[in-house]
Amino acid sequence: MLLLSSMSMVHWVLISNGLLLVTAAAGFILVKRKYQNDLLNVQQQMQKLRHDFEAMNKSTFGIGRSVKKLEQRLVENERKPTLASSDEALYQQAQRLVGMGASADDLVSSCGVARAEAELLVSMNRQFAH
Repeated sequence: MLLLSSMSMVHWVLISNGLLLVTAAAGFILVKRKYQNDLLNVQQQMQKLRHDFEAMNKSTFGIGRSVKKLEQRLVENERKPTLASSDEALYQQAQRLVGMGASADDLVSSCGVARAEAELLVSMNRQFAH
């Protein structure tokens, strides 16, 4: 007890300040660890988001290619009826010429139809005429 009573007020202040400093340092270390853990969690979440973004980007690129292919097919399919109608007009022209007495050679040269088709048209016209 003599030791406690012989300590001056300055000693008590120094001891209490030392304890306060140790407590503050321990609190700082705990807060620092918490922030480090939080930072690690945020970094992991960012990495996952980057990975997800890259996957969506690749997926979107693939979808874009698919849409482009579908658009090309649509354009091709829209052109087909036009080609068929131009072929139809060509054959109607050939039939008119056959009706006016054109030969297979005339059809090949003026309409651009194949020889076999021209001969068939001329032959069919003869059969219907008789």
